[in-house]
Amino acid sequence: MAAYPIIDADSHVEECEETWAHLEPRYAARRPVIVQATMGPGVCHQDAFWLIDGRLHPQPFGHGATILGTPVTSTLARKKPFTIGSQTLRDVPQRLAEMDAFGIAAAVLYPTALLVRLTEDPLFEAALMRSYNTWLAERCAQAPERLKWAAALPFRAPHVAVEEVQRARQLGASAAMVLGTAGATLLHDEQFDPIYRELVRQDLPLGVHVGWGHPGLQESADGMYASFCVSFSLPVLAGFFSLVGGGVLDRHPDLRVAFLEAGGDWLPWMVQRLDRYRGVTQFHQVEPVAKHPIREYLRHGNVYLTVEGDEWLLPRVLEVVGEDHVMASADIPHPEGRENCLAEVATREDLSPRVKEKILSENPARFYGIAREALAPHAPAPPASAATR
Repeated sequence: MAAYPIIDADSHVEECEETWAHLEPRYAARRPVIVQATMGPGVCHQDAFWLIDGRLHPQPFGHGATILGTPVTSTLARKKPFTIGSQTLRDVPQRLAEMDAFGIAAAVLYPTALLVRLTEDPLFEAALMRSYNTWLAERCAQAPERLKWAAALPFRAPHVAVEEVQRARQLGASAAMVLGTAGATLLHDEQFDPIYRELVRQDLPLGVHVGWGHPGLQESADGMYASFCVSFSLPVLAGFFSLVGGGVLDRHPDLRVAFLEAGGDWLPWMVQRLDRYRGVTQFHQVEPVAKHPIREYLRHGNVYLTVEGDEWLLPRVLEVVGEDHVMASADIPHPEGRENCLAEVATREDLSPRVKEKILSENPARFYGIAREALAPHAPAPPASAATR
């Protein structure tokens, strides 16, 4: 048995019909509904979709491609190694049992459907997020010590997002979530400052998660491979630019922020690139937005990220960001062809036992404000290969 409780810094729920049960009456006619397709196996067995404002999500083919494990009526969801009750949290004891099998004492849960821009209407998007947050708070309240959650924030409606930060804290959220951009707008735009100010006031950290949030990048991706590598992953780098290099941490130095599910091997390159262009702007006599070299923001202590268990550049990432600011994600039930990244970290030979404890336990506890003493250690399962997202 592990000597410390393992904390999963980023796993997920798969939305179901109940997720949208808290929509306000004025949005009742626009409530997402499930459309089942008869299309053979399709792409990754994606044969169920959410119909929202006349459009189907996800979109597994062509330009703008996306893929999701929700709705769980799809063949994709049924082929996963996790039960439908666990994926949707309809069966909380089953999710806890599956966490036990992975050696996870506590997990912080993020959305799945909301990794896609579901509507062009910012206020309807905000309503969908409110319903999601209320639903997830109810589900996690069945096991509050072990199931933590991040509230989805409607950044495209900043005044509404501020109110949702306040409500999420009252509901018991451990964090808030945004994609790497707010549509086509970068996250250092000053219209978002009230949101950051309220996050600091409520002591809620911000998770910048991979997802299909930028319309231009999404449209450019002409298939699933391009989708995952470009439109899904690259916005996190844009988010890093904005929050660390774009002035947000200068204006809000007490904001805690993590960059999630993009791995960590991009970080050394990105830090060097941002510092290089600070020099270029100085040469052209243009004041850089970031007041300090990028590494100084990392040393300040409020910047975290999650890494994959098999990243060969992980030791270098630890050198750049510091061993106190790296976390790991099991990504349940989105294994993307691999299962139990946490066990992969635990069995690495190039990390000391002390660093492993920080990555798997101390650092996520500090970032999310989780009391480790309230958690019982669990024995981690060995790493294994598993199913697709």
